[in-house]
Amino acid sequence: MQKFVHNKNNIFTLFLIAITILFRFFNLNWGSPFYFHPDERNIASSIAQLNFPNQMNPNFFAYGTFPIYLVYFTGYILDFFLKGHPDFFVQAILISRFYSATVSLLLVFSIYFVGKEIANKRTGILAAIFSIFSIGFIQFAHFGTVEMMLTFLGLWFFYFSLQLVKNLNPRNVFITGAIFGLLLATKMSSLPLLGIPLLSVLANFLFRKTKTRVVFAELFASVFVVIFVSFFIFALLSPYVFSDFSSFLSSMRYESSVALGTLPVFYTAEFFNTVPVVFQFINIYPFLINPLLTIIFIPTFFYVCLKGVKTKNAKYLLLIVSYLILFLSQAFLFVKWTRYMVPTLPFVYLIISIGLKDFLVKSKVTRKLVLVVLIFVSIVFSTSYFIAIFTKQDSRIEASYWAKANIKDNPNIISEVYDLGIISFNPFFSNITLFNFYDLDNAGILTIKNLNPLLQKSEYIIVPSNRIMKTRIANAKQFPVGHQFYTSLFNNKAEFEKIYETPCDIFCKITYLNNPVFSFEYTASVFDRPTLFIFKKI
Repeated sequence: MQKFVHNKNNIFTLFLIAITILFRFFNLNWGSPFYFHPDERNIASSIAQLNFPNQMNPNFFAYGTFPIYLVYFTGYILDFFLKGHPDFFVQAILISRFYSATVSLLLVFSIYFVGKEIANKRTGILAAIFSIFSIGFIQFAHFGTVEMMLTFLGLWFFYFSLQLVKNLNPRNVFITGAIFGLLLATKMSSLPLLGIPLLSVLANFLFRKTKTRVVFAELFASVFVVIFVSFFIFALLSPYVFSDFSSFLSSMRYESSVALGTLPVFYTAEFFNTVPVVFQFINIYPFLINPLLTIIFIPTFFYVCLKGVKTKNAKYLLLIVSYLILFLSQAFLFVKWTRYMVPTLPFVYLIISIGLKDFLVKSKVTRKLVLVVLIFVSIVFSTSYFIAIFTKQDSRIEASYWAKANIKDNPNIISEVYDLGIISFNPFFSNITLFNFYDLDNAGILTIKNLNPLLQKSEYIIVPSNRIMKTRIANAKQFPVGHQFYTSLFNNKAEFEKIYETPCDIFCKITYLNNPVFSFEYTASVFDRPTLFIFKKI
């Protein structure tokens, strides 16, 4: 009987691993041949212009050079053995996506290991199951961006920082510093995480019975080594931060100005009048982890806080503090993109799992029922997302083929600027005029005067995503002219009527809570499944 149960568990484990692989690696070539994701394209463009050893300046500092060099040298080695002549831009995107999927897979095992170490095996298993069916991890496994790498490194940085509470041995200190160096070389926004090992060293000091000069020297030396090793790794992987410091500084100033809202740019308009923390729990977490887990997370978070303080459990306290550093360092920025919350997800799943473990320990029947419901809901949302996005044709390509079949004679078309979704229409229509609808309120009457003649001669309007229309419809006071234009267009009060909208089936409705345009922060869908609209002049 024991052997049967053991074999049954092995089969179930293999099934979960197979599901994890399928959800992360299936259709990594989505969006081909256009590859619409703008961050992917920026990273791939930086990689494509590298030429070892002659030209290794990435000329792009919004992200760190570690992932850029990792992808470049992977392609370099592949080209050496395969002797091919690839499209370096496409190759960079595909390799980047492969690394994201691989790291997302490893992250599941890592969450299990860390959960087991800070609580018990049951906690690790539950947190791993939640991570398997995490929409956030599945989505960003398919993006050739740095979020999966940041999340993976951030979790292990927490783990080795936690080891410093117990033992300041050279191995733990060195690994902590090395991981922090990799984090900085992946994205400079990781800098606040330095507070985690500093708090670990402080906890090590507080738990010691003796406070001698030798102890103080050891503590100081540990902090120094962490900082020195991290700086060395960062400098080794990011040499052009120093040799091209002016470009790096200019990039950091631009990125920080955008993040803080001191530099208005067209792609941050949705964040006017948003409330920090509330916005993340209403517009981001329900998408990334599903609505039910978002609700469960709130009481479990406070429970783990109180339990950690009451029992002086350093593991729980550092887990909570690490989550807060990751969350609060991003939540109070002006921009509140979905990707900013992805590195917090391992900590969310661990906190939920610890809370559930203790909440449900008394009643076996209740525990099983609650866990079955939570896991079932996670499976439903993640499977719906997977089917809606990666088993179907890209919504932009789908719309372009519909337009090819239903719009004849190459008419005059007007569309929005700065949106890559329109490029899938270019092979079929040559008379597409791009107009800057972002500036309707900036330039006022002048822009309207420029737009009206275009509308008069255009027979169709293509809205290639919900980026502009969502922000303008939702912010009437901030964008009165844009609001009037888009509400008139969508309410059939203009001279155009809607003839096409990206279909939303049952899986789409589950994923986006029945509204793929307005339910979540727009980058939750605009990169992999934007909603497109086509209007025809009446």
